[in-house]
Amino acid sequence: MYNLDPSSVTAADLQNPQIDAETLRTIALARPDLRQVILQHPNCHAELANFIYELPPVNQQEPPHLQPYPDPAQWSGTYQAPPAAYGYAAPRPLSPDDEKVWGVLMHIGNLLLGFLVPLIIWLIYRDRSETLNQQGRAALNWGISYFIYLLASSVLMIVLIGWVMWPVLVVLDAVFCIIAAVKAGNLQAWRYPLSITFLQVRI
Repeated sequence: MYNLDPSSVTAADLQNPQIDAETLRTIALARPDLRQVILQHPNCHAELANFIYELPPVNQQEPPHLQPYPDPAQWSGTYQAPPAAYGYAAPRPLSPDDEKVWGVLMHIGNLLLGFLVPLIIWLIYRDRSETLNQQGRAALNWGISYFIYLLASSVLMIVLIGWVMWPVLVVLDAVFCIIAAVKAGNLQAWRYPLSITFLQVRI
């Protein structure tokens, strides 16, 4: 169990990816102000997230109620809306089973239809799963790199080397995407070899 004092821990301390789920649970119980930060931690699994969502709110205040008609005696000439952040809640994390399904589909889609499939899945689920966030970044790096390599090999066909590069790239794409899909089935992110780093991947 990671040694942190819940009474003195800060949001910056919670950026450490080594903090285990049990420590996060203890901090969530003692520090309601840090629960939203804990929900974004990579070790905040679905069970812990559900536990945090079910915790009773502390000092929750009712939103200000607007009068249907303003009082002319108190009218200041400006309209004050309730705070924009009121009612905002962090997206509910995906379950491990859903992470596996979408992770596999992300890499198989990368193989069959190109980088548009991992791009769509990544944009939808990157805030709900740190695993899919990292897998999506890795898949996009390779998908875009593969597209660039194919364009380069097409140009080089005029000097014959492109005819060799093209089938080699197709085989590598199939091998890399299958390996990544198998890793995704085990909830692991995998950095594709030969991919250009357009997006940083933390593995």
